[in-house]
Amino acid sequence: MVKEEPLKILLDESITGFSSDILGIDMGQSLTKMSWVEKNELNLFLFQTFKSNSIIKEFLGDKKDSFKKVNFTGGKSFNLYKEYLKDFNANLINEFAANVKGIEIFHLLEKKKALSASLIVTIGTGTSMIMKRENFEHLGGSAIGGGFFMGLIKSLFNLTDFKEIINLARKGNRYNVDLKVSDIYAPEDDRIDLLFREFTASSLGKIDVNFDLTSLKKEDFINSLICLIGENIGTIANLMANNNNINEIVFCGGFLRENKVLKKILSVICKLNKKKAIFLKNPEFCAAVGALFF
Repeated sequence: MVKEEPLKILLDESITGFSSDILGIDMGQSLTKMSWVEKNELNLFLFQTFKSNSIIKEFLGDKKDSFKKVNFTGGKSFNLYKEYLKDFNANLINEFAANVKGIEIFHLLEKKKALSASLIVTIGTGTSMIMKRENFEHLGGSAIGGGFFMGLIKSLFNLTDFKEIINLARKGNRYNVDLKVSDIYAPEDDRIDLLFREFTASSLGKIDVNFDLTSLKKEDFINSLICLIGENIGTIANLMANNNNINEIVFCGGFLRENKVLKKILSVICKLNKKKAIFLKNPEFCAAVGALFF
C-alpha cells in the first residue's frame, strides 16, 4: 500500500456493528480519509485528495478479497464511487449522516456514553453545522474554514505545509496585530468592564496606516487568522445552539488537527456562552468511520 502506517484504535465491547469486510472512504476537497477494521482494531489513514486515486487503487489491489463493500462519502467521492462500482459493492453515503454516525462512535469510544443532543460543527475546507437529537438536521454553515485559511496563507506567505503553519501559529501573539477593546478605551474609562476589554475589537486592526510592515511576523499573522476563523465560527455555532436550546457543541473536522490555537478560542467562546465544547480525538476521521455503518 503506502509506506506510512495507519493509526490504530483498539475497539472494546461498548462498540458493536463494525464489520471487517467494509472499507469507509471520506473524500473531501483537501483530504481523503479511510477507515477499516482489522483484528479488533479500527484503522485510520489520511492523505491528500489529489493522491487519492492512486493510493486507493494500490490499497484495494493488495486487499481486494478483504472487502465486500466500499462505502464512499464526502463531496469529492462521486467519480471514484462510479469507477469502483465495476469491481465492488460500492455505495455513496450522505456525508452528514456518515459524519454524525462517526461522531457517535468516537464519543462512545472516548466518553463511554452515548452522545446527547448536540450541535455538530465540522470545520474542514468549509464549515457545516448539524443539529443532532433523535435525528439530525443540517442547519447551515460558513465558507470560512481550512480552505480559506490555507488559501490566504499560500497567497501571502507561499506556505503549504499544514503542520509547519500550525507550528508557526503556536509561536505567534495575535495581539501584536489584533486590536482589543482595551486598546481603544482609556484605562480609567468605566463605561467598559474588565471582561469586555479583553474582547477582540478588530482582527488585524493594528495593521493600520502607521504600522511598519517590515515588523510584521508571520507567526502573529497566522495566529490572528486562526483566531479570526475561530471567533466567527464559534459565535455562529453558539447562536445556533441558543436558538435550538442545545447546550453541547461538538467540534470536528480536519482544520482542528493538532490546532491548539483554534481549540482554545472555540473553548473560550463556548465558556462565555455557557455551552460545553467537546473535542474528540482524531476529529478528521468522523465521516470515514461513520461510513462503515451503512
